[in-house]
Amino acid sequence: MADNSFTTKEQVVNTSPDTFDDVTDDTINQYIKDAHTYVVHNGFSNAPSDIQEQAERFFTIHLYTVGSSSNMVSTEKVGPIQVSYFKAGSQNWLKWLQMTPWGAMYYDLWSEYGNAGLPPISLVVLPQ
Repeated sequence: MADNSFTTKEQVVNTSPDTFDDVTDDTINQYIKDAHTYVVHNGFSNAPSDIQEQAERFFTIHLYTVGSSSNMVSTEKVGPIQVSYFKAGSQNWLKWLQMTPWGAMYYDLWSEYGNAGLPPISLVVLPQ
């Protein structure tokens, strides 16, 4: 397990073995740590532990897939100057998540168990 992560390298690799051919353990563990930050920040702290693990695993695979896929990155070069950037979806979080099936599955979990972009609300009824 990478630090206090919810998932393990083995769980990530077993979920999508072809994705992680020839990827070092250190690289996978770094992606798990990065995914862990998102999962905690996106409000999964009160979700059941199996949901936390699944969200972190899906987001890890999504991050790696987007970060390593040449068809999701566009590069332009003019003379000695070269610029690389994400194609469509990089400015919109939902579109960015939908770039992979793993991101879409993470979004589904986030919509149900995470904060879905909404802070927790507490209501207090005051007597009149």
